[in-house]
Amino acid sequence: MTDMAPLMGAFLNGRAEGEDMGRRFTEEEMEQLRKNPAVKLVSALTIVLKQSYYSMMLEHWKKHGGVEGIRKDLAEYKLLEILEDTEYIEVLEWGFKKEQYNCFENSADNVINVALVASGLFVHRASSIAWVPEVKKFLLEKYPEQTFEEGIIKIGLTPEIVGSQRICALRQTAKQGQKRKTVAEDAAKRGYQTTTPEDQTKRDAYIYVCNPYVREVAGKSRLWMTGSFFNEMKALQKLPIDRILEIYEIDASLISQRTKNNIQQELLEWRRTKERQNEVSDQMIRIQTRRLNTLCDYSDALFDDISKKAVVTTPLQKKQLCGQISEYPTSLEYPYGYSMREILGKIGISKTTYYKALNCKGYGMGEELRHERDRRDLVLLMKVVEYKGFEKGIRQIYMMMPDITGEQFAISKIRRLLRSAGVKTKVRSENPNRQRTRKFHERNTKPNLLERKFRLHRPNEVRLTDVTYLDYGRDEDGGKKRAYGSSCIDPVTGKVLAFNVSESNDVELALETLETLSDYPAVVGALLHSDQGILYLTEEFQQKVREMGMAQSMSKRGNCWDNSPQESFFGHFKDECPYEECDTFEELRSKIDEYAHYYNNERHQWDRKKMTPLEYEKYMNGMTDEEFAAYIETEQAKYVNMKKRAEKLAKERAKTLGV
Repeated sequence: MTDMAPLMGAFLNGRAEGEDMGRRFTEEEMEQLRKNPAVKLVSALTIVLKQSYYSMMLEHWKKHGGVEGIRKDLAEYKLLEILEDTEYIEVLEWGFKKEQYNCFENSADNVINVALVASGLFVHRASSIAWVPEVKKFLLEKYPEQTFEEGIIKIGLTPEIVGSQRICALRQTAKQGQKRKTVAEDAAKRGYQTTTPEDQTKRDAYIYVCNPYVREVAGKSRLWMTGSFFNEMKALQKLPIDRILEIYEIDASLISQRTKNNIQQELLEWRRTKERQNEVSDQMIRIQTRRLNTLCDYSDALFDDISKKAVVTTPLQKKQLCGQISEYPTSLEYPYGYSMREILGKIGISKTTYYKALNCKGYGMGEELRHERDRRDLVLLMKVVEYKGFEKGIRQIYMMMPDITGEQFAISKIRRLLRSAGVKTKVRSENPNRQRTRKFHERNTKPNLLERKFRLHRPNEVRLTDVTYLDYGRDEDGGKKRAYGSSCIDPVTGKVLAFNVSESNDVELALETLETLSDYPAVVGALLHSDQGILYLTEEFQQKVREMGMAQSMSKRGNCWDNSPQESFFGHFKDECPYEECDTFEELRSKIDEYAHYYNNERHQWDRKKMTPLEYEKYMNGMTDEEFAAYIETEQAKYVNMKKRAEKLAKERAKTLGV
């Protein structure tokens, strides 16, 4: 085999630098391998294991895995020493992985595939293996169809290892090449320009025999592409296959779907080589122009996608993105590429942000640094909290911190750190019940809609209500019994509309008062005014008021003057009615009913023209519009004077505060 050196140089001339065919076995090593019981076939570049030994090694690999397990089995079969310096071990593990994922039909095929790939003359392509293009080209050019077996032996394999099907396929390729040459010559004689898109629909796939990127054509719809095609289109592998073929002036409708699938699968698995298309022609110029335009469009689309994501990235993600951008080739490496300014403009990142993200070590780490600083500060803060075991409030912690730690935090920071650590101080902490009560008041308190305009209305437009305690009789211990009276009056006429009494001051008493008011219907939208007592803040009471068509109004907190007519009525009642002499609750109720009737029908009122409430109500309802307007004018003047006196008294009280 001394004549193999020039032959190997011939078919390896186009391969990538640094790749070699691996070590060739010597005659002595080949003889030793033939005698090994684990070896079925031997050639100068590879061996084929027997199926049983391969299956055993596969089972061992599945259980234990790793290259060391394979080396251990090969050493046991006395093959490791010879195969140590070859690629066989690495390729054998590759075969085991393919077997595990069922990429080949059966183990017998996989044994041959491993041997062929290990020789360096075959490569893996889309769930199968194929000749290295340079090797195949060498065989087709240097050997006639009848002498392929001789060429296979010359390059370091044997026909038994390659297999009759691959040799037949090689002969078929040679025939197709001759046919393609004939078709091209025939097309030229007939005047077909097989390199122009206009003529593509005139013939079948054979029209592409002269396409510089088509390696082989078979039948009417099958073709194979060259390595330079896959090298050029690797960057655009995500494009639809029809679009890829269009770039290279190939009509996808003339190509079978099986061929398209094979091209797309091979494109996805392709590893770049140094193979390139050096032909210069009008067709090449058209193809490269379309390819470059597509690359530019694809690049712009990627930039748009990155710019949309860059808007919502975190600072740390933006730092990583800028690091990736810094590795992007610019016009400094490629004369026709984008400058860094153009790249940043397309992505939407300013130069200041870009260089700050690249050069600042802490860029994007603000959140982590803040958390780390908070953890350190919390340790200092807990020293103050736990000092001598006494409870401390926030202010006390703030004041003691410089003495204990030598540092000072703001009160807001102390609160934030303690809250994040789940530490609650018990000193002067707000009572949960008081918090709930405050929120209840804030939610259910109504504004003061009446604003002390008690008499600036017609009858039945305003209702005032309140509850007072009533002490009467004697209990078993000799003390006074206590009941509660809930009253409601019309402040315009002074009429008592309801006066209910109960032994309990609860919401039922207030609801009972509303039920009594239903006997004296008010106008739609009338005001029901009360203080901010708990009875009037309940959901049941407020819902009942809404159902009766009234709007609820409340006095300011702690201000009895906002409900003064009702308070005045209670004062008159307690001065005039001897309810305290009642011994039983029934006597008290009867006495109250008797006084309410007396108050409305017989008791005259000085400021209501000396009439009883019922007489004054009748008088008011009988007013003409002009008379009522004059009445309102008089009452409005009284209201203004009242406000002036109230403001004067408020100022005088303010002067005495703190004395």
